Amino acid sequence: MIRKTDKNLLKWIRVNIIDFEDENDCSGLTWNSTHEDAKKFLHSIPQKERVQKFGFYSTNSHFILVEDFDDIETCLKNRTISERSCSSIYRWNSEKGRENWNMEDVKEALGLGTMEYRSFKHNYLYNTLKQLLDMELIECVNPEVKIGRMYRITEKGERVLGLI
Repeated sequence: MIRKTDKNLLKWIRVNIIDFEDENDCSGLTWNSTHEDAKKFLHSIPQKERVQKFGFYSTNSHFILVEDFDDIETCLKNRTISERSCSSIYRWNSEKGRENWNMEDVKEALGLGTMEYRSFKHNYLYNTLKQLLDMELIECVNPEVKIGRMYRITEKGERVLGLI
């Protein structure tokens, strides 16, 4: 991982991303390139290609390597990368057959063990449904059922939906 403002960005690119001294290199970078040239080159690569071809991801403030989980874990703990971004990185890595870490690692780094994470998602859904029920926008079709309840939108809900 490296900050986008780090003066050693060119060296980091050379070591981790692309060997611009190679005769087949088409990046246009040299040891005489400026810091801005290096950033411009990295930002010119589409995000999916960054991950799949070059093995890095760009956050607002950092460039991180995606092969190893260490950089991602650090960014998760610093809140410089989201779980959603990690999901995209994981999916893109999986398409290339690179599965060195998984989403369970992400949840653990976020402090959400598997059960706590499921519980969080369940509580969010439950609270949202309860709010919609309280506002009479939806109604429960089978309230006697504990698991597998079904809901339908009410006339009031239809009117509100029509306004959106």
